[in-house]
Amino acid sequence: METVQAVQTKDYIIRAIRDEILSGRMKPGEELAQENVAQMLGVSRMPVREALQALAQEGFLIRLPNRHMQVAGMDCREVMDTFSVAAAMETEILMLIPENDRDIFFGAVRRCLETGGKEDQSRAAEMEIGIHKTAVSLLRNVYVSRLFSKLLDGYISHAVMNRKGREGDREHFLSRILRAYEACDENGLKQAVKAYYSDLAKSLLNFEEGRNE
Repeated sequence: METVQAVQTKDYIIRAIRDEILSGRMKPGEELAQENVAQMLGVSRMPVREALQALAQEGFLIRLPNRHMQVAGMDCREVMDTFSVAAAMETEILMLIPENDRDIFFGAVRRCLETGGKEDQSRAAEMEIGIHKTAVSLLRNVYVSRLFSKLLDGYISHAVMNRKGREGDREHFLSRILRAYEACDENGLKQAVKAYYSDLAKSLLNFEEGRNE
């Protein structure tokens, strides 16, 4: 069994490398060697190897024949596909939440909507990510939570934190989801969540284009 320190170190390395990739500081095609990463972060090679393997499973890295890892890139179609799958997954999660617990989710959305125009955008984005975490936590399914969290911790959170679009987009899409969910309109909820994730995907692609100009 891994020690607490080993787990914490591995998770720290995963977050650090994921942030480097999502921020664009690590480019698609760039190679990573365990020794170099360990030296750069000042940690031992064991948690680095485990972290790189985890990031490969998440799709951020590609294993090479020389045992190095290569930063993976995502094209437009892959981004749209990934966010479409996330939308379908979250819709199903919301529908499976027990009715007695749904008020907790409604409250999380309302707090985000009430705060969005009063707080800075980074705080509003953090609250928006908290909505997704609240939804999956209410399902109380560890396996599903782990699967969805992998999507949430990567490109989805990055898209939320770097949203580019018209002012009020966040409020528009979250309000639409809230109305459909409160009305128990399953088809309306499906369409609202799909539209929300489609907007996030397009925002992410616009962010990447702007960063590369």
